[in-house]
Parts: sequence; C-alpha cells; structure tokens
Amino acid sequence: MIIMARIIVKLSNKEVSFAEKLAHKRDAKKVRFGAGKYAACSEKTGSSEMSHFYGILGEVAVAKHFGAEVDEEIFDNHGDDGIDLTIKKLKGKTQVKTTTYCKEPLLRVPMGRDKDKEKIENVESFVCCCIDPKVKQVVEIVGWATREEVKKGAQRKFLRFGPTNYVLGENELRPLPKT
Repeated sequence: MIIMARIIVKLSNKEVSFAEKLAHKRDAKKVRFGAGKYAACSEKTGSSEMSHFYGILGEVAVAKHFGAEVDEEIFDNHGDDGIDLTIKKLKGKTQVKTTTYCKEPLLRVPMGRDKDKEKIENVESFVCCCIDPKVKQVVEIVGWATREEVKKGAQRKFLRFGPTNYVLGENELRPLPKT
C-alpha cells in the first residue's frame, strides 16, 4: 500500500471560531427538519452540530490551502447542494469529507438515497480530510478523487441505520496538486 504525503493545515483561532459559528447555523435547521436522514452518524461524534463542525474544519482547511472560499449558504427549505468549495485545480465544484479516523482515513460519500445521488452529480471532485478531535486546529488533507472515481469505489454501510457510501481508501486517492 502506497501512502502519499498528506498536507497538514494549521488553522488559526479565528478560523476555528468561524467553523464553530457556521456549524451552529447549519445545525439550527434541525429544529425545522430534524437532525437529518443520517442522524446515526452524528451520534458517533456526539451531536449533529459536532458533525457539522468537524466537516467545516475540513472545508476551512481545504479553502485555506487553495485560497478558496467556504460556501456559507444555508437553504431555507432543504439541506445543502453538496458543493462546499470551488477549486479550479480539482476540476471546479468540490465536496470535502472529513473523518476522525486519521490512522486509516476513508473517503466516504453517501450514495444510497436520491438526494445523495443528486449531490454527487453536483460536484466534480471530492477531498478527504482527517482530524484528531482533540486537536481541532490541525487538519490533514489526505487526497482527492474525481466524481467518476468515487462512483467506481466500493459500496459499504458502516452503521445499521447509516448511509450506504462509496468508499475509497487513502491509497486510492490522488495527491493534491501544488498550489
């Protein structure tokens, strides 16, 4: 197994605070819509807000690395459209997936429901990040894959009531291009 060099991004207190505030705003929708179709996944992180927070830390790190902007849009009547950032070097519309499993990170992209499939089709690339929840200011960018590569990935369900995911291991991801 070939392990590529990960990119380490250190976030400032201001960037972590931004992630906390945006996570709170995204999570506030659960009052109207519930915790989401994959609430079982949020239980593993402690709460749906914490799931948002970890994901946004990855988005902020990727945005910082590429000089991009995090999509802060929150829709009134539904969840997001799958687009987290636009990064030309990664084919444009990009979705970031962040895991807390840094030893063996997997890019996991939900694909079992119609809304999941729609989100996949909205983006051109996916970036895998990992974080240690105890060290929120350090994000490792593991690698990336195109939409087509993700759709060829293995399909796996990790939790009984969780989503079926396309799954790519670290050795199946592309290294990040130079910025």
